[in-house]
Amino acid sequence: MYFIPQHTFKYPPILLKTIPLYKGVTAADLPRAYLALLAEQNGGYLLCSRIPTKEPTSDGIDYAAVHEILGLHDDPKSSLYAQQEIARSAGLPDYFVLFSINGSQLFAFDYSKLSPSGEPSIRHIDIETDNWQTVAADFDQFLRLLTPAPIAVPEEVRLTHTEGAHAFLLADSAGLPELFLHFEDDPDKQWYLQWIAHFSDHPDAACRSIACEALETQILYFRNELPDTVHAVLAKFLADPDPAIQELAGTLEKELADE
Repeated sequence: MYFIPQHTFKYPPILLKTIPLYKGVTAADLPRAYLALLAEQNGGYLLCSRIPTKEPTSDGIDYAAVHEILGLHDDPKSSLYAQQEIARSAGLPDYFVLFSINGSQLFAFDYSKLSPSGEPSIRHIDIETDNWQTVAADFDQFLRLLTPAPIAVPEEVRLTHTEGAHAFLLADSAGLPELFLHFEDDPDKQWYLQWIAHFSDHPDAACRSIACEALETQILYFRNELPDTVHAVLAKFLADPDPAIQELAGTLEKELADE
């Protein structure tokens, strides 16, 4: 299994569109290992997220981070089809078909350089440093080269939402407080509440408690910025089987009612 198992989001079924991605290449012609991976789950975040590189990247001296693999569906945020415009707007050659994107760092099927079996090589493209390098002969080798690695929370810069989502999905109760603190003043409160809600039904009561405390901070200090969905998120904690979490949620309910 390559993907982090998801219990809060169901990925749609594979959609094989016939629009050309590069010359005569359509979705059905994409690498066999990629299509087999999507048969497991139609896109998502990886359990192993680091691939070695010969040259430095924005991530490290000898590696690049791989976060989300785009799927073949119509969700614009995580669809391979929808994200190809990024390559065009960045002025990249048309032989690149992007399959993973994190800000200015991209991974693409490179149809200018094929393996002996006719599969595209895998290129890492760092737009910020204008560094392009081949990291695998094909997608099958790309998957085999991936290794597990922690997602460090920096002090001076904020993680992207892609990095943040990946970190939340990998987090346990030990690392969760730091993550919620890192993003607590993020302007996209809907995105932040989504992660509080994600942990509201976690099997570990410690994770649920940490998430409820993160909600407390939002209600006390960012109330005017919160969307109406805050009430639905709070309701999850009001129904928590842990009495201490229920008690805190009850206090927050009164706080919201005093608006």
